[in-house]
Amino acid sequence: MKIHKPIFASLLIAGTAFVGFRMLKIEPNKAANNHNSEQADRCEDEDPVQGPHGGRLLCEGTFQAEVTIYEPPGIDPRFRVYFYEDGNPIPPAGIDLTITLARINQTDTVKFQPEGEYLAGDLDVFEPHSFDVRVVARREGKDYKWEYKSYEGRVEIAAEAAKRAAIGVETAGPATLHTKLELNGKIRTNEEETSHVIPRYAGVVKSVRKKLGDEVKRGDVLAVVESNDSLQSYDIKSEIDGTVIAKEVTLGEFVSGQKAIFTVANLGIVWADFNVYRKDFPLLRVGQKVEINGGPGVETTEATISYISPFGEENSQTMLARALVSNASGEWRPGIFVRADVIIEVAEVPVAVRPSALQTFRDWDSVFLNVGDIFEVAPVEIGRRDREWVEIKSGLKAGARYATENSYIIKADIGKSGASHCH
Repeated sequence: MKIHKPIFASLLIAGTAFVGFRMLKIEPNKAANNHNSEQADRCEDEDPVQGPHGGRLLCEGTFQAEVTIYEPPGIDPRFRVYFYEDGNPIPPAGIDLTITLARINQTDTVKFQPEGEYLAGDLDVFEPHSFDVRVVARREGKDYKWEYKSYEGRVEIAAEAAKRAAIGVETAGPATLHTKLELNGKIRTNEEETSHVIPRYAGVVKSVRKKLGDEVKRGDVLAVVESNDSLQSYDIKSEIDGTVIAKEVTLGEFVSGQKAIFTVANLGIVWADFNVYRKDFPLLRVGQKVEINGGPGVETTEATISYISPFGEENSQTMLARALVSNASGEWRPGIFVRADVIIEVAEVPVAVRPSALQTFRDWDSVFLNVGDIFEVAPVEIGRRDREWVEIKSGLKAGARYATENSYIIKADIGKSGASHCH
């Protein structure tokens, strides 16, 4: 991934010089000679000197090289180097040039070839433009060498200070990402494990043996009813093992035989029903793993999507998805609301970092590389993510050390140090 930041060439100086020439009627050659003389004099200063094209001016004797990075919108940034003799522009033909960039974790060597009035580099200069620079030019059998530092997005933090600030460091590398879809739902009784107990004959209840919440076995007597027809008593028995979750009968009450007087449900396996938004319909299928969170006091559990409704809900425009939840502990009580993550994709990625490592620097998604006591911003292109990992598609190589926890402290320190974008 390449990040670009435009450098706009200023025409203000040239425009001002032209106006001055018109107003003061200075001879053109005389004005040029004055400018060239000033340029040569400024090269003797220790501070970086800006050349006519906005680049860094390097001098040795009467020979000058102006190093610029050309990076207008939509164009990959590359070096352009202009040359002068005693302040006068000279053609680049016949000048051999190499620039070596020693970055925090790699070294790039840039070769050049003539293009019009400058030499053009053969490599893209990716961000950040932070490196130790070595320039070697050969002209008419003589070598010219310059070295300078150009840092941005870099800060030095001693190991002890990093430890006190709890700045974590890890190594980028392969990871397994679980892409998830978050759903909201509710626990319900499993209707396939639920029995509605209806008296066979109408009559009067002579005995009630079980109450709400009682655990029962198949064949246990729930109540005794005296039939109106035979005036003989018969037992009302449970058809399944489970828990009495509803009781609609009292002693001496008349029962018609038309409605249930007990409901028994096996709460060892319950349903988790989820409402799925329309845009997410295509992401779900039966058999997918789902992680269900019941909130405080309930441990997260894993289940499997067992049913997806073929119908949609007209009012909400949602779809029902259901998972079977093992409930031996009884924690998953019907009626409680739950949240779930459905694992819709499992992917192996070659490079991933912790989510805590990501920071925004300028308008880049970034992490901070670490080499020794040095931390430096690295613009990255991010891909898929889950709660533990973020895929890095470009900008960071496997094996690179990067800041994780409290990486925002590094960003703040860089801001205070004033490390800026300059060449």
